[in-house]
Amino acid sequence: MKTIPVLLLLLAALLGGCERKPSTADDVKDNLIKAMTQKLEKDRPANAPPFHFQILDVAYFPIGLWYRCEFKVKLTRPNGTDTTGMIKSKISKDYSEVIK
Repeated sequence: MKTIPVLLLLLAALLGGCERKPSTADDVKDNLIKAMTQKLEKDRPANAPPFHFQILDVAYFPIGLWYRCEFKVKLTRPNGTDTTGMIKSKISKDYSEVIK
């Protein structure tokens, strides 16, 4: 009879260990890139010529409720020329607000 409570306790411990782990560095990077991509696409003026951009990398540092970010972005213009530049921004930890 004493084995049933022990087995239930063991089962509860195993199930509790299966909780989702906090975000890894790769998850944070992916979410920051997605948030910045959405911001760049949304802020594009309607009469602007089409361009293609690719975010190559992001460096970030958490400060309070925000991430301070520096994105390395490759921009390709309609005439085929391209350039690479840096965009600095501040992104909320829930990825809903982007300030550049």
